[in-house]
Amino acid sequence: MHRAEQIVDAIVTILAADATIGGPVFKHRALSLSAEDQELPAVSVTIGQDAPLSEYGVTNVAFVDSLLELVVTVACEADSESAAITELMRLRSEVHRTMMAGQRDHGLTTIVIDTRYGGADAPVPVEAGKSTVV
Repeated sequence: MHRAEQIVDAIVTILAADATIGGPVFKHRALSLSAEDQELPAVSVTIGQDAPLSEYGVTNVAFVDSLLELVVTVACEADSESAAITELMRLRSEVHRTMMAGQRDHGLTTIVIDTRYGGADAPVPVEAGKSTVV
């Protein structure tokens, strides 16, 4: 298994164990999350860019050092846009706390050195019948 898949699997397991998230945690499944199928709130973890740490590429022949970005998508549903944004911020806080608490290598000492916060995109509210999905 590729190391990026190992990292995603570990993060999915860690987030799924956090009861405060209050919904399922999926691997590589952001686009098909469905309010109609009552899957929300939900979190999806997928692989983002995997770039070398150095502009010269590999700096140590014993290992490949790179900066792997994980894309964590949070989706929720509420009766209003304001309530949906409030729930989204709660979920983002829970995901952030879980990711940054405890071991920053997430138990993958041979392939993960550290975990860093990489920012977030702006919420995108979408009307879904009588509710708002973010």
